[in-house]
Amino acid sequence: MAPKLLYFAFAGRAEVARLCFNIGNIEFEDVHIDGASWPEEKAKLPFGQVPVLQLDDGRMLAQSGAIDRYVAKLAGLYPEDPLQAAFADQAVFVLQDIWEAILTPSWTLPAEEKIKARQEALAGKGGDKLKQLDKLVEPVQHSGGWLAGDKLSFADLEVFVMITNLISGMFDGIPKDLLDAYPAIKAFRNRVALLPAVKAYYDKDTTGKKAAFKPDA
Repeated sequence: MAPKLLYFAFAGRAEVARLCFNIGNIEFEDVHIDGASWPEEKAKLPFGQVPVLQLDDGRMLAQSGAIDRYVAKLAGLYPEDPLQAAFADQAVFVLQDIWEAILTPSWTLPAEEKIKARQEALAGKGGDKLKQLDKLVEPVQHSGGWLAGDKLSFADLEVFVMITNLISGMFDGIPKDLLDAYPAIKAFRNRVALLPAVKAYYDKDTTGKKAAFKPDA
């Protein structure tokens, strides 16, 4: 049996694993949970949250970071060299800092306050974190390499997915042209989007927020 990746229909926290499965030509079942079935499904899950990867022996692997690294290893997208693996994780942890600076503090705020909080975050700590990421990917862009050496890794996909989610229109208060202020990130995101396997994946679905994952979205 092929493993089952359980998540909602949108990109979110399951998208890196989906890309790894597709790039690695690994068979899997992409199971989309809808709102009506969510309460029932939630009760069955290890931590009451998704994504979850149900393995062929029935065991469930939770937490997107664990799922992403496991599938990346299956797909040959996890660096074998310990130092390169550390550089890959470094990029992922920077992304977590960006997420926590821009989005986490605003989750529970009313709509108008949420927008204001996110705009203030972009003008302050969140913007500083984006500048750090821009500085991190800039030499990679010039060298033609990737974040963990000369080979594409899950870390590059993590940057692509997280940044695209950020500018997709999913989050009120985050402008779709945000990356105009971060040219290295913008160029890097577009470079990943143009990879044949990535482009082919999104050419299959151009609806809704998925359209943001296309090149130059």
